[in-house]
Amino acid sequence: MPATLSVPPGNTLDACIKLTGIGTKPLEITPKHYDLSVNGGPFITGKTLQIFDNDVLRIKLVAPAKPNDHKVTRLEFFETDKTMRRDVLRIAWQVQTDNSNTLPTTWYVGSDKRFTQVSQVLAKVRSGDTIVLNKAEVFEPFEIKFVSGSKEYPITLTSNAESANERPIISGGVPRFGWAVGLRSSHFWVVENIVIKDAAVCFRNESHGTVLRQVLIKGCHIGVMGTDYNAGSLTVTHSEITQSGGREAGKKWGHPIYVASDPHTFPKAQLVLAHNFIHNNQGNNVKSRYEKSLIHNNWIEAGNDNQARYVLELIGYDGHYDFMGQEYVVQNNFLIHNRYGLGSRVGGDGKGPSRGSVSFKNNLFIIGSGFSFPLIRTFQGLGELNVLNNTVAYTGETAPITFVQDELNNTDWLNGKAKISVIGNTVNQSVTLLTTIERSSKADQSLVEIEQNRNLEPLQLSRDILNSNRPNPEEYISDIGLN
Repeated sequence: MPATLSVPPGNTLDACIKLTGIGTKPLEITPKHYDLSVNGGPFITGKTLQIFDNDVLRIKLVAPAKPNDHKVTRLEFFETDKTMRRDVLRIAWQVQTDNSNTLPTTWYVGSDKRFTQVSQVLAKVRSGDTIVLNKAEVFEPFEIKFVSGSKEYPITLTSNAESANERPIISGGVPRFGWAVGLRSSHFWVVENIVIKDAAVCFRNESHGTVLRQVLIKGCHIGVMGTDYNAGSLTVTHSEITQSGGREAGKKWGHPIYVASDPHTFPKAQLVLAHNFIHNNQGNNVKSRYEKSLIHNNWIEAGNDNQARYVLELIGYDGHYDFMGQEYVVQNNFLIHNRYGLGSRVGGDGKGPSRGSVSFKNNLFIIGSGFSFPLIRTFQGLGELNVLNNTVAYTGETAPITFVQDELNNTDWLNGKAKISVIGNTVNQSVTLLTTIERSSKADQSLVEIEQNRNLEPLQLSRDILNSNRPNPEEYISDIGLN
């Protein structure tokens, strides 16, 4: 169920759900610590009820009495049909009470302050407060758990650094989990003007309404992680992610940005990546399983060794079925490809297909020497793919490449046939706009549009022109735009 945040303490809450797909035999539930009404009947607690297909349930409960308190109510349904394997089905409802502060406070943290580490001040922080770290100091890693701001009054973690090289550093990982900064059910935080480095996970988001701004993330197995469960909207802007990702022997792949959202707890959650400098990484630069992703005005470079993978991987949920369809918009980015990168993959990675749309609009695809893979590759499942008004340019020799490679069978497309638009792009004779591989179905191309694309002489970019637009490493990131 969708989480309910910033609730006045002690308020009575109610929510309504309809259950479908139960089957011919009912489920049983015994409400505990909440009241339950079935199909408009009386509210009941402590008594076993039978729930049939298409029943409407209304749940009523009282929010915790204390401010900044977190409560998870679980509805547990048990099978009466012993031939079913489902056993126990659970629906969770997260409620968090308001953490308001009548007068926002600024908390100073540093070697010469009352509080020398962030962990020492967290229990005192309220909505609207600001934590200011001393510039040019190194701080221990920390976990923020059940400490929330609000949409109107977020909590800010920042520093007094006035130049990028003075930003304080949070280094290393917390015991057991290994992340440098972790947000767990701590909603509406802004983290800015700091460096996070040298951890298994630099920044872990298991919260909603999180913003990273002017943050340098460096040297982590996973740079920014968004969890499959309990993660909501995340914005990363004007930040640099570098020297992260890859795979060590005996470990899973790490990625500079590997994020997902929980479509049940935080429906319509959105990932925004804007004006970021993502470079010199391994693995997939951006791997997103968000319900909605807006990736615009970034500089994203493929890595420079054989552990570089996809520039972008925009895919379905891992462990969730995507009923409504995810939406990905990739717009106004510099997308730099070299001999090691694999282009971008959309749809799925073998775990969960996306049933929604992916759009690439007004991007500059820059092709370096030795790059030979498709710029965009479909895989596993998709609703539609739109490739509109992009430009292909080169920093090395012009070699044959494929813009879009469709690897889906017709049954893998949401509508039962490929829905692809390749319109208004500026390319050259060496670019094949669309190919299909042998195992994919080519029987019905009625929803495929390839039109108004311009074949010009190959557009060559000198290294000087490229570098003049490239952000400077380890400095503050200005707006990134295609002019």
